[in-house]
Amino acid sequence: MKKVLWIASLLLLPLTMNVQAAGGYSIELESADNNLRDQASLKRGAVLFSNYCMACHSLKYMRYNRVARDLGWTDEEVISEMAHGLNTVTENVMTRMEDGVSRAVLGSDAPDLSLMARLKGDDYIYTFLRSYHQDDQGKWDNKALKGTAMPNVLEGIERHATPEEYAEVARDITNFLAYAGEPSKLQRLDLGWKVIAFLLVLLLLLYLLKREYWRDIKH
Repeated sequence: MKKVLWIASLLLLPLTMNVQAAGGYSIELESADNNLRDQASLKRGAVLFSNYCMACHSLKYMRYNRVARDLGWTDEEVISEMAHGLNTVTENVMTRMEDGVSRAVLGSDAPDLSLMARLKGDDYIYTFLRSYHQDDQGKWDNKALKGTAMPNVLEGIERHATPEEYAEVARDITNFLAYAGEPSKLQRLDLGWKVIAFLLVLLLLLYLLKREYWRDIKH
């Protein structure tokens, strides 16, 4: 039986590991505490991303109809809420900025954010959105990424919102980007637990079968 428990612990080990490390950043990261199962948050995040981020950034690996299906929108609703009638549901979620404008205005190309949550982690995105500040000369900078070319696009919201309301805005955007980075994550996790449960039951049955086969054999 000890062998069964040992093998089971090895099977469950990947599910208990936290693969997102907070080291390597200039400041301590805040916990995003986002929830991919919160569809209301994902919808708010999608609308916020469209209104405040898509002027520069894309999600080139996502299509509008995929977002609609996962977030519980109809095709018409996702085009209305995110594309504002400018795109079709089969198109990818691309920036509204013309080629070359970002480099000319900001000095660098705005990155695609499809995989940003997987690259940097949810906590980094959440902390980055909440770390803008003005220096003594009134210039904007970010504590999480000093010297960033990205302006504080959420300044208007932050100015007229309570700290709790602004934290929710940052969390909603983070939640949506986490979803965009791996749209099938919830299905993968749900299936993973079912597979682990099946393997544990199979392991127990095989162990009992082995004992039955060897019960009458002296060794």
